Amino acid sequence: MPSFLSEGFPESQLSQPKYKVKVEKDVLVQMRDGVTVAVDVFRPDAPGKFPALYASSPYQKNLVYLPTVPAFHERETNLIEWFVERGYIYVHADIRGSGVSEGMWKFHSIEEQRDHYDLIEWMAQEDWCTGKVGMIGESYYAWVQWFAAAMNPPHLVTVVPFDGGADMYRDVVFHGGLLNMSFVTWWHFNMRAQRLMDIPGPFPPDPLKPDTMKWDMTYEVLRHPNYDDFWKERTPDFKKIKCAVYSIGIWHKAALHLRGNIVAFEDIEAPKKLAVCHGDYVGQEMFIFESLEMRLELLRWYDHWLKGVDTGIMDEAPVKLFVRNSDEGYRAENEWPLARTRYTSFYLHPDKSGAALSLNDGGLSSQSPEEEESYFEFAYPNPEWMNWRGGGIATRVNGMLHPTAGIMTFTSVPLNEDMEVTGPIRMVLYASSSEKDADFYIRVVDQAPDAEQLAGYPPKARMLTWGWLKASHRKVDRARSTPYRPWHVHECPEPIEPGKIYEYEIEVMPTSNRFRKGHRIRIDVSNGDSWMFDSAHHFGLKYGKDRIYHDREHPSRIVLPVIPG
Repeated sequence: MPSFLSEGFPESQLSQPKYKVKVEKDVLVQMRDGVTVAVDVFRPDAPGKFPALYASSPYQKNLVYLPTVPAFHERETNLIEWFVERGYIYVHADIRGSGVSEGMWKFHSIEEQRDHYDLIEWMAQEDWCTGKVGMIGESYYAWVQWFAAAMNPPHLVTVVPFDGGADMYRDVVFHGGLLNMSFVTWWHFNMRAQRLMDIPGPFPPDPLKPDTMKWDMTYEVLRHPNYDDFWKERTPDFKKIKCAVYSIGIWHKAALHLRGNIVAFEDIEAPKKLAVCHGDYVGQEMFIFESLEMRLELLRWYDHWLKGVDTGIMDEAPVKLFVRNSDEGYRAENEWPLARTRYTSFYLHPDKSGAALSLNDGGLSSQSPEEEESYFEFAYPNPEWMNWRGGGIATRVNGMLHPTAGIMTFTSVPLNEDMEVTGPIRMVLYASSSEKDADFYIRVVDQAPDAEQLAGYPPKARMLTWGWLKASHRKVDRARSTPYRPWHVHECPEPIEPGKIYEYEIEVMPTSNRFRKGHRIRIDVSNGDSWMFDSAHHFGLKYGKDRIYHDREHPSRIVLPVIPG
């Protein structure tokens, strides 16, 4: 991976590996409501007290003793022994209703959140702990850290959520009010199946555990399509967090975790740092998290907050960002969003760009449109879409799946100089529909120079980020919104009037990328996605006719965070 560590990194000043590791398995801890939660305690094989690192998930703690293979992607604990050898206790828990723990799993329920508080306070009182506790882990292991921190257990000193969403409704399951089928179906089914099979145990499930994983997340999600109390219970309040936070995200996880890492950093008022790593494909985040460089960065943070060692980490800039497609890699910044950002509107145009095989091949320019009336109308479903045959809204061209041939695109002229885009993105779209609702999908794409393209084949391009909105969910909370990010309420959907033009503000997930000279900026607009090319699979409308406007009175545009220089 590109170097994550700061120049002059003081590795010799950090905790050194000098302990052997001993493990106490299946320690049973009683929660406030009587449920017993099981933990494994990894300790230095030496007398004395040590600070503790706490990790918790429903992924069965016993899996960490098995070899790391693709079947066990849930190894998101990092290398436990590495930290214990350097003088840390590592407490690994099975969340209630999973693994060896009692109770029923209900995905970040208030009972589960209270368990984190109780476990942290339990370990702080044990004779092997200094009374200082931190948290560690990726994905689910990261998500639980937001809840634990918002509960403010007295002995929780710091959390480091790596690649961790926070707002389950907006970040993952209902992007812009659109149901994300890929997460609910794939993740929940696999997770329940592995827990029920008690891998590597027998199948069918153990008859002595008939209630294991009985709670049906898919059913509950479908019962709560709007942002109601069910989701509010599962959304942490960042303003309540008092412990130190190091939020570490991944650019390519825009449809799952990135928003949580970003919004948390913006809202938290305690000591904090933010880093966003490169990552260009799903799964690469695991290699980043378990790299030696990342472990050393985590150790710097834990040594500072849990051992009082002056590692210099709090003297550095609070933000560290990887700028994709650049020569510099990681860059230190003083704030997020960057104060020097020039939020620049790029308008959709009807003019042919000659750059994309699509329904319209529209243009994209910093000049606002001058046409008196201009729109592009499209009907759906398109009979050429692959739909359930594996491609969604993708079509086949020359026998190959093509990401743009069946949708709208708006592409700039080749850039005459490099242009960096780093920060949150906002789309303003003027549209009407023949229906009482409509779905809007936005993709921001870095398209390679024309000389590198092959006519008719999938374009050589990098999809950077996505945005989504269901028209009936267009209502925006102005108090929570900013000039660069609309905050949609998602509480009381309002149908639209067929044929009426509406202005839609669409939140597009943040990104960082240097568009090189000769490259083009491309904005894809559609009313569906393709799980072959997009990062999620949503369930949308089946029949209708929509118009996307781009004229003087209806200047549809995307507002990009351009970084000067």
